[in-house]
Amino acid sequence: MKAARIHAFGGPEVVSIDQVPLPQPLDDEVVLRVRAASVNPIDYKIREGSTSETLPVTLGRDVSGTVEICGTRAHTLKKGDPLFAMLGHDRGGNAEFVVVKATEAAAKPDRLSHVEAAAVPLAGITAWQGLFDHGGLKSGQRVLIHGGAGGVGHLAIQFAKAAGAFVATTVSAEDVVFVRELGADQTVDYKNQGFEEVVDAVDLVFDLVAGDTQDRSWDVLKPGGTLVST
Repeated sequence: MKAARIHAFGGPEVVSIDQVPLPQPLDDEVVLRVRAASVNPIDYKIREGSTSETLPVTLGRDVSGTVEICGTRAHTLKKGDPLFAMLGHDRGGNAEFVVVKATEAAAKPDRLSHVEAAAVPLAGITAWQGLFDHGGLKSGQRVLIHGGAGGVGHLAIQFAKAAGAFVATTVSAEDVVFVRELGADQTVDYKNQGFEEVVDAVDLVFDLVAGDTQDRSWDVLKPGGTLVST
């Protein structure tokens, strides 16, 4: 099968299309025929050598596809089932096929295309963990999401609204309508206004920007509030 791999760290030119053996599943795994795979910031960081990886590496942390081969204990799945999943660093989705544990993949919703589904896992899990696992967000609380129009941020807005929170977010002017349609209650054009001038007493700051933005965020938290940064 074909796989997009790197054998050295560097720019886009280090990515090569290689012929590699078709992966075989363990008992609790399935082989997916990849229909779509994502590109995330972690991919270029791996490619540039910013993380500790053993070469060669197949890039791509998210996939959506259909079951091709089932392991002997993957009883609940069958060939052709549409699944999407986030992959570990030991395997990559930029390939024709990939192995994933049956319990670590989910049924692809019918309303999502494979391309749409492949964009969800890493960003969605990051948003969920930041808001709820680490941030402890609850219904009726106030959250400020920095970078609300980005991959993680736009999902975080939807998750927070579905949980019953009041959502404020920082975005550029051209993204205000977009995040409002997602459910944001308050938007701040960070290029023209300091968020700390109009947002205060939030229970949670979910910071996807860091740097000076994070430093200024402490002032908008209510006593006992939480700041979570990716």
